[in-house]
Amino acid sequence: MNGSKNTTCRAQLLGELTKEDDCDRKSQIGLVSTSHERVVRRHIGVMSRTQHEVAHRATNTREMLLLSAGKLFQEVGYPEASIHRIAAAVNAPKGTFYNYFRSKEELASILVDRQFAAIYQSLSLEPGESAYDQLKHHFQFLAMEPPMIEIAPLQLLAVFAAEALAIPPDIGRRIADGINVWDRQLGDLISLVHSEKGTAVAQDSTKLAVLLTTCWFGAIVRRKSDPSLKLVDDFLPSLLRCGVL
Repeated sequence: MNGSKNTTCRAQLLGELTKEDDCDRKSQIGLVSTSHERVVRRHIGVMSRTQHEVAHRATNTREMLLLSAGKLFQEVGYPEASIHRIAAAVNAPKGTFYNYFRSKEELASILVDRQFAAIYQSLSLEPGESAYDQLKHHFQFLAMEPPMIEIAPLQLLAVFAAEALAIPPDIGRRIADGINVWDRQLGDLISLVHSEKGTAVAQDSTKLAVLLTTCWFGAIVRRKSDPSLKLVDDFLPSLLRCGVL
């Protein structure tokens, strides 16, 4: 599927996204270690070095504010990431923020939409690739965290979800709706894995997907208090077994 079709698909899934936001999503991937670069490029779409540099130029203030906010949300949560702190992190006065966003809620909503778009993209089968391999790549992508990636989709969403009572209701609804779409798409991929292997699905694949995504969210939240927890090493084999048994 070509780039324009992927863009249209993602926009339909999210409902709220505009073409401008789709372009913004392509800028979200930051510094990636060499060993993980292929995984990121595979799932988000190829971004040339030139595009990456343009996205992070000091003149692209809107993008820098989004990146600053995403980092702060991951580190300190939504309530503590004030507009002043977001702007100060890019050496901009607080008033500059309002040149690009109406509120912190609007900025956070854009980031939420981007993270789900990245997750959906990571579930898309590549030509000639097995569903099992794609499931494995999806889990590897979910396990990526800073500094490998500046804004980690699952980490940011997990932080917001854990702060459900402190975030604006609209953001909470966006996250709930996004997770429901994710569960359905992951369930479809799990069904394809069973079909490839010629095995019977032991239970409803969407219910199994809900279990898997819930485990991921719980692991991310736990890692906030237990940094020694290694998501890939400790969870990937178990999750893969759950997905195909």
